[in-house]
Amino acid sequence: METKEKDPSMIVKFWGVRGSIPSPLTTEQIRAKEEALIKKILQDGVIDSFRENPGKIEAYLCNLPQSLGGTYGGNTTCIEVKVKNSPLIAIDAGTGARALGNYLIKRLFSGQHLNPLCSDQKTMRELHMFFSHYHWDHLQGFPFFGPAFIGIKDKTLDIHFYGKQNATQTLSKVLSGQQQYPNFPVVWRDMPCKKKYHELGRMNGEIINIGESEIIYQELDHPDSVFGYRVTVEGKSFVCATDTEHRDRPDPNLVSLAKGADVMFYDGQYTSEEYEGKAGPNKFKWGHSTPEWGVRNALKANVGILVIGHHEPMRDDFGIEKMYEETLKFRDKQLELPENSGKNLEIIMAKEEMELPL
Repeated sequence: METKEKDPSMIVKFWGVRGSIPSPLTTEQIRAKEEALIKKILQDGVIDSFRENPGKIEAYLCNLPQSLGGTYGGNTTCIEVKVKNSPLIAIDAGTGARALGNYLIKRLFSGQHLNPLCSDQKTMRELHMFFSHYHWDHLQGFPFFGPAFIGIKDKTLDIHFYGKQNATQTLSKVLSGQQQYPNFPVVWRDMPCKKKYHELGRMNGEIINIGESEIIYQELDHPDSVFGYRVTVEGKSFVCATDTEHRDRPDPNLVSLAKGADVMFYDGQYTSEEYEGKAGPNKFKWGHSTPEWGVRNALKANVGILVIGHHEPMRDDFGIEKMYEETLKFRDKQLELPENSGKNLEIIMAKEEMELPL
């Protein structure tokens, strides 16, 4: 008797994984990909088989590394979290939010729930957007978030915004500020979406329940501070820990937040050499980390899958894959240590439109 595969409790989709500033592919980078791909095709000797059976071309391309078969992406941070029986959740609204918005418009106009894992009619047009912090690369996509401009009665979004309570500016002023004249043609108040604001205290640590999902947060290490978030449902957990710095030990706040999580997204913007100033100026107190410290934090917290993101905007796709190879070597050495006996850790380099079902 066949056993039906259980539907996922949560699906995490990455719409923007680049750090600091959008970085679209340059002509030089595209040409380097083309040259490398042609060399590989010649080396593999597959041209004749392609002529005989063109259907093999797609399969061949699908099995290429991301550096040859696509790109890790140039949009800044935006992560969609679809949770079972809950309104749609998003973390950050970097330039990846524009692509997320385009996807959601299709769902809006086909009469579907924003979250395909939820059937509650009351939350069909409800979006809960959490901000890790208010630096521009985590906000700048929202003025181009298409669904927020739809004023049709049954398609207008009800958006809940969550972010750090600030001593000098409210959350609403932070968001409206980037759309003030002369920076943007549409002011905040003219966007027809319904807006609700939830300011989170830095020392509060409250539990936020949205549908069946539970969200907790923890302050991490970044200039002007940053929030890491953990989303949990049915025993499955996703942790977002972007724009955080490690210093010289596993961060106890992050370890506490991520303990036993299935997936943790971690800021691995720099190599150790870059962070320590061996390849340019040192990056101490810049608020970002390295994949090696992502591994250390993940092992300390017993995380299942570590997703490295917030990629350095100057690093091309070949550089990201080189970083991945070095991270795997470092992980293997760490797994040999007595304190990590019996542990395992899968590592993934974040790429745009990647989905992780939990």
